[in-house]
This record gives sequence, C-alpha cells and structure tokens, in this order.
Amino acid sequence: MRDLKRTLTKVRKSEEKIKNLSDEELSALTEQFKSRYSDGESLESLMPEAFAAICEADYRVLGKRPYDVQIIAAAALHGGYLAEMNTGEGKTLSATMPLYLNALTGKSCMLVTTNEYLASRDGAEMGEVYNFMGLSCSYPDADDTKKQDDDEKRQFYSADIIYTTNGTLGFDFLFDNLVKKKEDRFLCDFHYVIIDEADSVLLDSAIMPLVISGVPRVQSNLYDVCDFFVTTLVEDIDYIEEDKAVWLTPKGVKFAESFFGISNFYGKENFEINRHVTLSLRAHKLLKNKKDYVVTDKKEVELFDGATGRLMHGVKLRGGQHQAIEAKEKVEISQEYRTVASVTFQNLFMMFDKMAGMSGTLMDAKDELFETYGKHVVRIPTNRPLKRVDRKDRYFKNGHDQFWTAVDDVIRLHETGQPVLVVLNSVTDTDLFSRLLIEKNIPHNVLNASNAFWEAQIIAGAGQLNAVTVATTMAGRGTDIKLGDGVKELGGLAVIGIG
Repeated sequence: MRDLKRTLTKVRKSEEKIKNLSDEELSALTEQFKSRYSDGESLESLMPEAFAAICEADYRVLGKRPYDVQIIAAAALHGGYLAEMNTGEGKTLSATMPLYLNALTGKSCMLVTTNEYLASRDGAEMGEVYNFMGLSCSYPDADDTKKQDDDEKRQFYSADIIYTTNGTLGFDFLFDNLVKKKEDRFLCDFHYVIIDEADSVLLDSAIMPLVISGVPRVQSNLYDVCDFFVTTLVEDIDYIEEDKAVWLTPKGVKFAESFFGISNFYGKENFEINRHVTLSLRAHKLLKNKKDYVVTDKKEVELFDGATGRLMHGVKLRGGQHQAIEAKEKVEISQEYRTVASVTFQNLFMMFDKMAGMSGTLMDAKDELFETYGKHVVRIPTNRPLKRVDRKDRYFKNGHDQFWTAVDDVIRLHETGQPVLVVLNSVTDTDLFSRLLIEKNIPHNVLNASNAFWEAQIIAGAGQLNAVTVATTMAGRGTDIKLGDGVKELGGLAVIGIG
C-alpha cells in the first residue's frame, strides 16, 4: 500500500502540468507515450503521466475526476493485484487508467465482466474517453442479436481496448482454435486482462468447462424408458441418495434386470442401459427445477448458474445428462453431441501475460486465490468513511421460521418507507418468498433467472422509497442502486440475506 500511495503522489503532481493542456495537446500525449515506450521507457516510468492524462480525460469527457482511492486501485490493477473495492467506489472508472497504460504497448487489453449488459454499458461509456485519447475500444452491442462472423470478430478483437464477457471470450477462444487455417484465426494474443467480479469468475465459475459440441451421437431411445423406470423406484429400498450422490441398491439392480429383461445390469453389453438409468436417476434425485435449471416458456431446459443467479444460455450438461432432464420434464429431447473442444475459466485466464481483477468481495477468498492463481488481494480504502451497518447473523431451527422472520422484518421496514432488498439462493426460494409477501399484501419486484431481461431496471429501482425487491444471489451485480429522495434519512437501503 505504501508503494501504491507513492504512485498516487506522483500522479497528482503530473496532473498539475496536464490540466493546462488543450484537448488537442492532451490527446496527443498518447502518441508521445507510445514513442517513449518504443524507445525503451518502461510502463512503470510512464505510469504517473499516463494515469494523470487519463484522469484529465475522464474529467473532460465524463465529468468525473478519479478520487485518490481510485488511482490507488488503478496502480494495484496495473501491478497485477486483485483489488477489493467496496460497492459504489467506482471500479469502472478505476479500470480506465491501467487499461490505457497497458494499451500503449500496442498489445491487447481486455476488461472482462460477468454479463453482456455491463460490458456494453461500461464499454460505451468509457470508450468515449479512450477515443478522445486516440485509442479504439470495442464492446458488445446490447441491442444486436445477430451473430458475428469471423471478419466482424477479427475487427472486434483488433481494438486497443476490449470490453467483453468471460463466456464470450471463452467460446471465442475455443472456436478460434478449431479453425482449419492459420489465416482464419480472429482472436488477438492474450496480453493484459482485468476481470470484473473476479471472485465470481475465478472461483465460483472457475472449473465449469465451456464446451463446444460437434459430431452428433446416434440418438438414443432409452431416455423415456429409463425415465419411467426411475419413477417406479422407492428410496432406501431401490436406491440410496447421500452426499450429492445416488446409486441403486442390490434390490434396485435386481429390479432393473427384471424390468429391462437382462441378466447382468453391470455387464459390458448393457453399458448403455446402465448409463441411461444413472443419468435418469441423477436427473430426478439430484437436479432440481428452479434450482439447477429452469424450463422456459419455449419448453426448453436451460441451466441455472447458482453463483450468478442467471440462466446459462446455450450451455448444456454433457454425456446425456441434459437429455435425461428433458425426459424428466417431458419436453422435446434435444440432440446429444460429442465434445470437440473444452476449456475452463481457470485455464483460460492463466494464458494471459498479465492478469488483474477487482470485486467488492475478494478478501474472504484471498488464500484460495493465492493458492490457485498466485495472486495477492489488496483492500482499497473507501473514499469516504463506510456508513453501512452490518448486523449480526441470526440462526434458525428450520426454513419456515427463517422465512417468516424475514417477512416480518420486511413488513416492519416497509411500513417506514425504507427500501428493502431480500437476497436468496435460488429461483425456488425467490418464488416462495414472493408468495409469502403476496399473502401479506406487500408490493414487490422479483429478480431471478426467469426475468433477467429486466435485471438492470429492477435493481436500479431498488433504492426508491417503499421499494421491496426479492432477488437471487449476486443478480444485479455491477448495476448501481441509487437512493431516492428521503431514503438516506431513513437509513438507506436495507439488505436482508437469507442463506
């Protein structure tokens, strides 16, 4: 932190000289910095002036001059640290400085965040600053549902600074490595990346593989038959469920052999029957609707990401598990494909020459982040003293008492006009809590994977007088909750987390 504060002092001194430059003189500094870097000057040497230049550009273009703590965070991000910044402390503006500095090398610089809305919003807003300074910036078009072709992707990844999502980057990496000819590649080299909501990406979603499927398997007709078979089984007699695993008992195996007319359930010749029974058993006993997946209005099974509270569009479980769920839910069974390419986020981001990250909740996971990625977490101080009051956790004997106590708290707070945000673990929990509030005639909004399209609007309105919002964990991350008139005097936004 001492080194970061010394950098801050140098940046503020450089700012005094830069403030007097005209717009043309300010934007011309980019080419000067690039030339100095080409002549052998290090980025660390350029950092105070480059940071000062982008601070001034932030102010002239956006009307926002970075605070001291944001410059400290920027220096930490340039150094490859994971910066913990409290909610509302301006991570987006902090990132402009290290992205600009590292883009002076002429190599790729990316900011990766968890959803397309944030990448589009931040890229559009901060892109004006980079353009002012003579750098190009690319970001997804939130209103464009058309799939990009290779030429459009090549142009997208040729920008000096790139805003994208971890999912998009991961799949583009896989597709880029499946091309037949070298000249068909479209992805840039992996040089510098800042990962927004780093704990979510690097830990919660770290080992979930991104998969591209290719050659279809011969479609099996066993899914429906095995699905019916599993519905006839009796727990603790025909199967046992324990520690997130499920298996047939000896009696269940005998029943399966009788049902399918075979002599050896575990014989090599009956592998496909064994596999489909196992998949159906898992689908019915371990994977729950509105917790692990949802059935959409289009009668399709879409996976639910418990870490982000969002649907994982286009992602399917492998090995026939997705088709087993479809059979369970009585929707059309999709084609099963073989995997042709796969990568995890953990492996993907370790390919970058330099990786940094930021989030509001990193310190609790600092040991795991260091063990996995060799990254240190730096806690950035707040610009103003933190006014949030953290109450002690309360524990309950059962979910019934826990939910009704939370409902009583919502009613008490709502009567004063104070806005309330209730955060739960799953879509099922949000639906249940919503029904309890309806019983008590409490008007409210619900945000979960079923209506994520309205995420930004619902979360943005959560700080208004009398607002009650029920959401899944981490839904709305990165969206500002601004307090309405009179809310500050009531104590601000009340947040109730139900674990």
